Amino acid sequence: YGTISYVVESPQEKGVIWVGSDDGLVHLTTDGGKNWKNVTPAGLQECLINAIEVSPHDKATAYIATTRYKFNDHTPAIYKTMNYGQTWVRITNGIAPNAFTRVVREDDVRRDMLFAGTELGLYLSWNGGNSWEPCQLNMPIAPITDLRVHQGDLIASTSGRAFWILDD
Repeated sequence: YGTISYVVESPQEKGVIWVGSDDGLVHLTTDGGKNWKNVTPAGLQECLINAIEVSPHDKATAYIATTRYKFNDHTPAIYKTMNYGQTWVRITNGIAPNAFTRVVREDDVRRDMLFAGTELGLYLSWNGGNSWEPCQLNMPIAPITDLRVHQGDLIASTSGRAFWILDD
């Protein structure tokens, strides 16, 4: 069995907790941990569930950023569910094929505005992940290890290049 790699509680629903593991499994509880359901995307290979984001706009929508770089596979992999993990869609169109993903976050004001942190920088989607575009601005091309939307700003942590705050 794998070990837990990521845990997030839904900000809108008490007792709803998503858990990802380091072997690619995703589980969900809606009753505070009494019962768990395996909601892993169908066909997902062994991977690390690196980040889980529950949409601030829709309690049934969640995103996972996965990575297989330890298997020498640098393909980006972000998945989206709109029904509590019953079905998932891979949403990586426009992300460079060798920019493996580390994190995905949704803007807390603008629905469907997503940010993806990859091994090769930051990507932006205006349409819920249907397509992505690079968003480097003046940031160095460096691994984006985590992202946070806070009071209208995007905060990015990079591997070895400090924190960056993208104002508004």
